[in-house]
Amino acid sequence: MSDSDDWLYLAKSYEPIVYEYCQLALRPTLDQLATQRLGEILRQAVHEPLLSLLLDQVDGLVAQWQPSLTKQDCQQQQARLRGAVDRYWVNILLSQLIV
Repeated sequence: MSDSDDWLYLAKSYEPIVYEYCQLALRPTLDQLATQRLGEILRQAVHEPLLSLLLDQVDGLVAQWQPSLTKQDCQQQQARLRGAVDRYWVNILLSQLIV
């Protein structure tokens, strides 16, 4: 198998994750379960550059699909998402310390 075949196979294996990320990114709000799942996907992308690249592309598409969002709106939404993910992990850490 060539390097390009390996790359294509790996990219194809990310399809369900990328699709799920896209669905989550298009939601107007996220509940705790969705926030948790989004955090899991983002953490995985930190360690997998191809997945990170694909998710960056999704972010660009989401911005195109929602043309009413300005760049500032996108940045604010990303900040809120980071805050939600951070709050989730703080809660997890605290619950583990209390037990």
